[in-house]
Amino acid sequence: MKKSTTFLFLLLAFVVFSCGEKKQIVEIKELATYDDPIMGFSIKYPTNWEIQKYPGDRFLAFTTKTVIKRFRTFDPEGEAGAKIELLAIKLPEGQTIDSVIAKKQFTPETYSAPTKVVIDGVEAVKQTYEFPLGDGVFHGEIYYAQKDPQVVTVISFEAFGSTFENYKAGFDQILNSVKLAYIPQVAPDTIKKVVEAPPPSSNLIEYKGEGFSIKIPDNFDVRNPKVGGALKSYQYIGERRLDCDIRIDIFDASKQNKLDKIVEDNKARHKNTEPKPTTLSGEKAYYFEYSPIQNVKSRVYYVVHNNKLYRITMNWFVGEEQNYKPIFEKSVNSFKFQ
Repeated sequence: MKKSTTFLFLLLAFVVFSCGEKKQIVEIKELATYDDPIMGFSIKYPTNWEIQKYPGDRFLAFTTKTVIKRFRTFDPEGEAGAKIELLAIKLPEGQTIDSVIAKKQFTPETYSAPTKVVIDGVEAVKQTYEFPLGDGVFHGEIYYAQKDPQVVTVISFEAFGSTFENYKAGFDQILNSVKLAYIPQVAPDTIKKVVEAPPPSSNLIEYKGEGFSIKIPDNFDVRNPKVGGALKSYQYIGERRLDCDIRIDIFDASKQNKLDKIVEDNKARHKNTEPKPTTLSGEKAYYFEYSPIQNVKSRVYYVVHNNKLYRITMNWFVGEEQNYKPIFEKSVNSFKFQ
């Protein structure tokens, strides 16, 4: 990273009044540049903001450390902070930039129609999105661009509490600084150091889902994959390993809510291992522990609450069991019905 010597952008710190509450705007002070050592992208960021960097994958900057949780949970009220994110996505074979644009974090109607802009000398797609929360409007801008056919760069700027316009000028300056991601051509005799992402943090923060809460490592992301037959699914995963995660799948159990029968019927899914009794959030539960694939272990919990079946799965790589299993057990033990 290098400090910018050509630009010093200052916004006076001031207070925005909304709904009778004061919202402190974090000033954008001197900018520095993050240069990614693996994917070649770069972006300027405020030196007084909280940053997170994952070489070869993404870079994030938040107004404060405390607002990070709200960007994962989207609580109706809370700190009116802002976020900057650059994500480099390697395209699977057969997929295009359109595949990336089609995947949305929020409902489709939340987004504006796509418009054309230019980033790093190439044509890009821009969309805006917003929705009301208890303390004002959450607003964001997202950009999709590609200068390498194998990689899509996604840049987003977001802010809570109707404060986006206070950061807009700074966001525009930062967007103009972006250099897009690409896969470098490496000579056969070149030795490249691989920078690994960190293991799961021991600091757990609470996330709320539909009818439950759970504490998850603060360096994990929350995703909502589509799982066949499930009413809703949650995946909590870090950047280090794709085979180490916690999943919660919720199913309708109104027609069959007998836990013992449900568990018996699902034994085959878990290589016919014997279920072990336990409790979750004070409710009767069972779990299976087995190895679904080589070098990966799983523990799958079943519990019924309010005519819904909750299936909670923790997966970990055997070679890093000491890093993942204790943290995952602590997370599952924090699970509570709301």
